[in-house]
Amino acid sequence: MATQERRCVECSSPDFYARDRCQTCYGRLRRRQRREGSFELLLTHGAPLERLRSRTEVSPNGCLLYAGTLTRMGYGLISVDGTQKLAHRAIYELVIGPIPEGLFIDHTCHNRDQSCMGGPTCLHRRCVNVDHLEPVSGAENTRRGKSWAINGAKTHCPAGHPYDEHNTHVYDGRRYCRACNRQTLRRRRAAS
Repeated sequence: MATQERRCVECSSPDFYARDRCQTCYGRLRRRQRREGSFELLLTHGAPLERLRSRTEVSPNGCLLYAGTLTRMGYGLISVDGTQKLAHRAIYELVIGPIPEGLFIDHTCHNRDQSCMGGPTCLHRRCVNVDHLEPVSGAENTRRGKSWAINGAKTHCPAGHPYDEHNTHVYDGRRYCRACNRQTLRRRRAAS
């Protein structure tokens, strides 16, 4: 299923927000309509679950793609009881129950699709099919991501030094090359 990228009708920005406009142009429209007395809130009535389901499109792989407002990172956004929530988290809470403290909702459909490179244009970020959502720790969510697989498979730093036990320093979940760090320190000392 080929989905067209939604763009702002005023400035053609890909940062679609509401009423066919980006957030900046929507703000201008809202202020103009309020001055004229013609502004009406977007649909806020109805149960959140009904609104979520009414704004989905079925894709061939079984994903239910949210077709409402999207964040800049490509995730669905919906208002639940006056609070903005990510659509996949909102539907999980409405159908399954509360998300356990400290856990993230992982899109398992994204993990299975080897052709998807991720990022803001990833359609899996819009998926609200509860069968494709799983609560996991932040570390597990990162490990399942594409960048972890790409960077975790690297055996050498960008300068060509090996990532081995003696040359690798791990801090905050990231690998650092000790040889490159030593070279940087030498250059700084020589410059001062």
